Amino acid sequence: MELIKRLIIVALLIVGFAPYESRISSANYSENEILTDAETNSLTKLLASDVIYKIDSVISRFSSHYRFSGNVLVALSGTEIYSKSVGYADPIKKEHVKPETIFQMASVSKQFTAAAIMLLKSDGRLSFEDSLVKYIPEVPYPAITINHLLHHISGLPNYMYLLDKYWKKDYAPDNEDVIDLMARYKLSLYFRPGSRYDYSNTGYVMLASVVERITGLSLNEFLQRRIFRPLEMNSTFVYSTADTAIQRLQIDGFRALRHGYIRIKDSHHNGPVGDKGICSTTSDLMKWDRALYNDSPFNKELLEMAFTPAVTTGGKEVPYGLGFRLRQCNGSKVVYHNGIWEGSRTNFHRFIEQGNTIIVLNNTSISTNHELVRQIERILTSEENLQTTSKITRIVLEEGLEAALNYYSDLTDNDSVSRPDIRKLMQAAEYMHSIGKDNKAEEMKELVKSMVSI
Repeated sequence: MELIKRLIIVALLIVGFAPYESRISSANYSENEILTDAETNSLTKLLASDVIYKIDSVISRFSSHYRFSGNVLVALSGTEIYSKSVGYADPIKKEHVKPETIFQMASVSKQFTAAAIMLLKSDGRLSFEDSLVKYIPEVPYPAITINHLLHHISGLPNYMYLLDKYWKKDYAPDNEDVIDLMARYKLSLYFRPGSRYDYSNTGYVMLASVVERITGLSLNEFLQRRIFRPLEMNSTFVYSTADTAIQRLQIDGFRALRHGYIRIKDSHHNGPVGDKGICSTTSDLMKWDRALYNDSPFNKELLEMAFTPAVTTGGKEVPYGLGFRLRQCNGSKVVYHNGIWEGSRTNFHRFIEQGNTIIVLNNTSISTNHELVRQIERILTSEENLQTTSKITRIVLEEGLEAALNYYSDLTDNDSVSRPDIRKLMQAAEYMHSIGKDNKAEEMKELVKSMVSI
């Protein structure tokens, strides 16, 4: 019965292509059947139309029911399929958020601090096994290494305690001021370096300071030169209240009340950077996401290290790489980070085997982000045939009909793998016809006919 239904669907869709048949048979085939980036994006969105609808429904519900406000971007197989601005950048003044709105990234910043360290390793200017005191001799912690700092296994005490208790000046402290306080008060480590995991903002402030001492540049200028400008991340920068040369372009954070909001002003904790401080947009983060698939700004060996868990001296695995948290989703690796800081709530999740990405940026204290990410993730993973449909379409376009048939034959031998969506493949064929890629359209139709007969 299922086969009969599929045959009927295919027959009806093929009849719908009848106007094209005479044109194709009499026309000279174009030698160039390669899709432009815009055409690829349109095709990806066509295949993912059901997913896009579901994501939009979730975003609308979170906006209307839970006061979610911010920017959301979702990419499928490396292509942006959904981007939406919801609510207010300033809920007090009722100023709407826009796609180009810049948010404070909070702890999502840590991956860029780690990237700076990775670049210095690539340059041969440091080793992950180097002691922290090699670069910052003032601090009384000779057993801590760069590697300990990267993986949050250093045992460093919380620098914010030092600022809250001892910083009495009327200007914002910077990273060097944090170092001075640590050298002066010599707080005890929480544990022997390497023996345990304890998420450490202090560790990433120290890493940013290592970058600055080695290069003689601020963290912002180093990242501008090596990452942001080369990748054309033109709306991304490191913000510090201690650096008057940096213009404040990001939106404020807001504490949500039962009715209304309170604006959150910069505190003295916004002077130190490395643990936070990066300000960016969804589109710039998408550029960063894609660069990490293309050996830029560092090679695959370093990236593999960034996505590998640490191991304590006791042999316990720590699900944190170099600036990225690590987890599994349906057996596939997810590298991600979340952030919460003075009204900013941020999420950057990369499903690296599928090429999928979820970015959620919010500037209120309303704690909806994590659940929103979970529901978007559930939509992407519940559409089991979407990945195979997208992949077999890509094979037809890039490798041809025979390669696609071979791929489908392998699929039929594996009962655990979902099958491509025939309806979507026929829609893809129709789209290929509409943009003049008639050879590929015919190959797509032949693929569907063969799939039904297998």
